[in-house]
Amino acid sequence: MSCILAYSFRSPELVLAATLADADIELEVEYIGAQGPEELRLFVWVSEGVAEFDDGLSRDPTVTDPVVVSDDETGRLYSLATTDAVGTTVYPLWATRDGEGLSAHYADGWWHSEVRFPTRTQLADYRETLIELGVQVDVRGIYKEGPHGPAPGLTTEQREALTAAYRNGYFSVPRETTTAALAEELGISGQAVSERLRRGYARLVDATFDDGGP
Repeated sequence: MSCILAYSFRSPELVLAATLADADIELEVEYIGAQGPEELRLFVWVSEGVAEFDDGLSRDPTVTDPVVVSDDETGRLYSLATTDAVGTTVYPLWATRDGEGLSAHYADGWWHSEVRFPTRTQLADYRETLIELGVQVDVRGIYKEGPHGPAPGLTTEQREALTAAYRNGYFSVPRETTTAALAEELGISGQAVSERLRRGYARLVDATFDDGGP
């Protein structure tokens, strides 16, 4: 049975390390396009610290060719190419172990991710390799796949926001709480709550419904 590794990690050798160092930035990886084992095109959605992110990109040797794909009041979507200045690239480490990246985002000085592996052995081998490479790893949980397993593709923060919203009656009719109250409980801004709920809805719908037509 496959299993999901929910973990946080950080290292000065990772992509965007110079941009993210000592900056109050939150971003989510929307998509990774692999042009080769070490040649990647990242699509990242920056929801907090857009100005800091822009400023950092100009001095960051690990990325090149930044393109703004989308820009609205909730954040900005960038397309970035990685360079050979990246010391440690996690993508090939889990991909070559038949892993499937479910989510990845950056906040509070850490990358937070979930990866599905076919076996516990492959998961353990991936984790041990990260540690051998000097990556600091904090395992938040290991989940077996099943009918009551974690919702596919949701980040930990999205799951926490949706759970808090449900528990407090945000989805009740009439509504029993507000985004401001949820923000206070979760210790984040009201905008961040709205963003996590909106993107969580999208992930759940995408995972639940087949949009391939009749």
